[in-house]
Amino acid sequence: MTDHSKPLNDRANHRTITVIQHIARNRLTTIDVLHRAVFPRLSRNAVAKMVTRLCGQGELAKYTLRHPALYFVLGERGARSAGLALYRTRPLGPQALQVEYAVLLHAMFSRPPRIRLTAQEVMAQYPWLPKKLGHAIHCHEHGTDILELIRVDLGGAVDHVARKCATDINARRTSPEFLAMVAECRFRLVVATGTPEKAASLRRALKNHNLPQGLRVHFSVVPELHYFSMRTKHA
Repeated sequence: MTDHSKPLNDRANHRTITVIQHIARNRLTTIDVLHRAVFPRLSRNAVAKMVTRLCGQGELAKYTLRHPALYFVLGERGARSAGLALYRTRPLGPQALQVEYAVLLHAMFSRPPRIRLTAQEVMAQYPWLPKKLGHAIHCHEHGTDILELIRVDLGGAVDHVARKCATDINARRTSPEFLAMVAECRFRLVVATGTPEKAASLRRALKNHNLPQGLRVHFSVVPELHYFSMRTKHA
């Protein structure tokens, strides 16, 4: 007798593993991200049903992003299977949610897409980087050897955000290996901000800082960040 359920079970298990690995790397996800970037061949309704099933099984946990939208992190079962601590199952604080969501959208929806690196991956590939700096958020551009350092604008004044960016770079510029990456166009500073207007202002403000010659700077406009900053102002 042929077991026709086995291919379906194998497919479901593969999708479960894919979702868990995706969240383990990116800290969180949404149904829209899963539908557009991870399972583009599935309908949005099918992705939503899969996520509901995984929440029911304890693989995922859900929290409010902005009503009625939800975001998902690993549940207790998912965290254990990924070998991660159970704190990864808790809701993110307001600032952490803003940062992690912006990085998720930058990585998943940029063209070409990016892959967010773990701190362990950063230190393995760039062992000259001080451990503290290795824990900053980094991405690799798919298909290239370009390393991106991500700075998320949390709604601060333009000059404040520009100073933060300059501090990020100055903490690294004493390293010959870093300067070589800049010279070879293998390093990029990415500033995620909420509007094109803020991006233009930040670009002008960064010109007032003594950054390494040839440093590549990219501004990733994430409109959702503008919503977060407006929510904070009106809280």
